[in-house]
Formats: sequence, structure tokens, C-alpha cells
Amino acid sequence: MGFEFEQARTVTRTLLDTFDGRVHDAGLRLELRDCGGVELIVSGPGAVPAHLRVDSVPRFAADLPPGPLRARLALIIEVRALLPVVRVMATQARATLRDRAAKTVAIATVHDDVRVDGHDAADAPPWMIEIDEFPGYAKQAAEARVVLERFGLIRLDGDTLDVAAAAAGVALGGFSSSPTVPLDPAMPAIDGFRAVLANLADAIVANWQGTAEQLDPEFLHDLRIAVRRTRTVVAQGKNVLPPAVVAHARERFAWLGALTGPARDLDVYLIEWNGYTATLGADAMTALEPVRLLLERRRESACSTLTEALRSNAATEWMSTWRAWLREAPRDNDARGVHADRRLGTVVAKRVARAQANLVERGRLIRPDTPAEQVHDLRKDAKKLRYLLECFASLLPKAPRKAYVRRLKAFQDNLGEHQDAEVHIAMLRAIARELHDLGASADTMLAIGQLSERLDQRRVAERAEFTHRFAAYDTAATRRDLDAALDGLTR
Repeated sequence: MGFEFEQARTVTRTLLDTFDGRVHDAGLRLELRDCGGVELIVSGPGAVPAHLRVDSVPRFAADLPPGPLRARLALIIEVRALLPVVRVMATQARATLRDRAAKTVAIATVHDDVRVDGHDAADAPPWMIEIDEFPGYAKQAAEARVVLERFGLIRLDGDTLDVAAAAAGVALGGFSSSPTVPLDPAMPAIDGFRAVLANLADAIVANWQGTAEQLDPEFLHDLRIAVRRTRTVVAQGKNVLPPAVVAHARERFAWLGALTGPARDLDVYLIEWNGYTATLGADAMTALEPVRLLLERRRESACSTLTEALRSNAATEWMSTWRAWLREAPRDNDARGVHADRRLGTVVAKRVARAQANLVERGRLIRPDTPAEQVHDLRKDAKKLRYLLECFASLLPKAPRKAYVRRLKAFQDNLGEHQDAEVHIAMLRAIARELHDLGASADTMLAIGQLSERLDQRRVAERAEFTHRFAAYDTAATRRDLDAALDGLTR
């Protein structure tokens, strides 16, 4: 057909994405191609391809040089790290078809000896041909495909990277940490609770290594959320699950939850740092650098403590024991809660209704002079209710559940912002005392005062906003949505 081949060369193609597949979810593909030089390629349906030569594998968007490509990726991956999803090696021969004016109108690339690093891809074709067409020259590429099919070749969806990944069983969409699993309201309550807890255990284990290795802050965040959800479900299942199991699980997951708190609080502080300090001006940001460095050191220390705990025999053995019980729970009556065989829908409806009543009752007691600890307790009540709704969401009709959760989330956001400000003010005061004792400059101490005032203004504003947010939540419309979501669970 007139295609002219170049000399064959070995090419390694590595697909990069976040652990939760954010690049894939955005309809894009980020590929690192090594063939004598390393090139980062962004492509995808409807996307304008971008190519960038790099000296090393980028871990975060900030590792790329400033420009449109970095800005584009930063919006998608945020604080998540880029990780290798699959690495495909092959001997590649590229052929070009040109028209009479020597303009390229189609490219055929032969991939021979295709291998997937670290995976068994026995079902992958040992060699493949990719045909790339150029705008305005679709006919030439189509003719090449027709010729290949006449030889008996099979047309596959995707390119070599897609086909090899599929043959190796690599999921390109990343890990989903959804707490929701399919449930039947008529199933025994113990089976429903175990199914939810097993799914949460999978999420904890999936984020365990990334948290221990400190790959990015979201591993810790997702692990912490999965632990909190687990604690809520275990507590709400105290008459469903075996009493001894409930007691042990509450103790161990409380220990694990307490370990994750300090590191996560410092993560949030550092993630929000630029937003906290940007409006103070460049001089104040420079003066506050000792504060940021001390936060970094404290975070490193907290993460090291957490990593040591996660890698301890006590932690790993507990998770193995917990998952084994969830898979193979004994069926004898002595090892079951008194409500184990009740309908799951009935149990869940009662738990949600009770959690809602407690939240409203306690929320109505909050006044402008109520201690911050009581407001924080209310936040924990709201979280427990939200976790119940998320974990047992498959039992509830979608429309009223989403309407109710939307109101609950707006209320929660206010409580969360207030609590973050409280925690960060307390941290800043402790750091101020430490830096003062170390002889920090007057400029630094003055900037700390400015930042402390800014955070306190935020805390006061969120506290004032509480009355409006809670009033918008404590309405007949909210009650109707929840009633509609729970309707039918007890029948």
C-alpha cells in the first residue's frame, strides 16, 4: 500500500492514573512512553492530545513544568499521586503512508512480542497492529484496515495498551471505595450487616499500604473514613452481631481510628495552608514559613507513628481475624445477636430514625454560647447518621434519599468547617508557644497573630451560620424526604 517502515525499537508504555482512577473517569489517558527518551502523553476521546518530554516519572501534577498540561491534570487529580496502573513492553515498528505531496496521511504501528510487566497476560495477542488516521484522510486508514482484515486479522477495540491491560485483568477504572453493596430488606439482619462490614474491610485493606507508604493524603483519608463507617455499623449492630465480636471490634477500630486522627488533621491543615495564608500577603506568607515547616515535621512524625502501627503484628493480625470472621461467621445461636434474624429493612429503618431523632433533639439545644465540644459531638452524630445512610443506601429509594442527604450534607459542611477552624486554631497556639520559646522573629509572631485572627473569624462566622443551616435542615420537608426513603423497609 506504500507504507514505509522505520527501524524497529523496544518501547515501554506505562499507564499512569490515581488509585481511584480519576484520569480514567475524566475520559482521559495519561501514558508514559519510553523509547530512547521519556514522553508523557495525554489523550482521550474528544481531547486534544498533549505530548511533553520529561526527565523523570511525575508523582504529582506539581512535578510537571508550569503550563497547560500541568494545570489540566491538577484540576483532575488534585492531591492524589500518579501511580503505574499497567506497563506494557513490545518491539515496535512504525510505518508511515504519505501522499504525493509527502504529507503523512496514515500511520501503522506493529507491536511484536507484547508483554505485560508483573502480570500474566497469556490471552493477549503476541503481536498487534494499530492504524492511526489523520483528520481529512480517513479513507486511507480505512483501506489499510480492510486489507488487514482480508488477511484474517481480527479488529479489536482500543489500542495495544487497552488490549494488553484487559488480557492481564487490570482494571483501568481504579479502586472504588463506595460503601454501598446490594442488599435485600427481607434478608436476615446479620447477613446484611456482615456484607456491609466486609465491603468496608476491603476498603480499609485497599488503602492500608498506600497509607503506610504515605503515597498521597487521600489514602489516609479513605482509610479513616472506612474505619469510621465500620465503627458506626458495628455500634448500630450491637444487637445483631455477636456481643463478643462487637466488643472486640469497637475496641480495635477505636484504636485504629485514634491513630489516624493526628496525621489527618495535619494533612488537612497543610492542604488548606495556601488558602489560609494567601490573603495575608506575601510578607506574612514568608514570615509564616517556620510555622509551615513545623507543621510538616509534625505531620511526618504523626505519619511515622501511624505507619509503625499499621505494620505491627497487632494491626495486621486483627484485620486478618476480622475479615476471616466476616467470611466464615459461625451460624450457631450462641454466636449471634438477639436481633440477628430480624428483617434487615426493619432494623435499618429503626436505626436511621433513631439517629435522626437524636440529631434533631441535640441540634435544638445548641446556642451561641454552647461549648465547642458539644457542637463537635453534634457533628459526630451527623456523621454517624450519614454513614448509616451511605452503607445501607441500596435499601432506600434513590430520589428521596438523595434529597435528604443533600440537606444533611449542607448542615454537615457547616459543622466540619467550624471544627477544622477550632482544631487549627489550637494547633497554631501550640506552635506559637513552641516557636516563641525557640526565639522566632517578631515578624513570624506577628504573622501568627494575623493568621490566628483570620482562623478565629472563620470559626465565628461558621458558628453564626449554624443557626441558619440547622433551621434549613430541621424542617417538615426533611422529615418527609426521610419518611419517603424509609417507607417500605418495615413491610
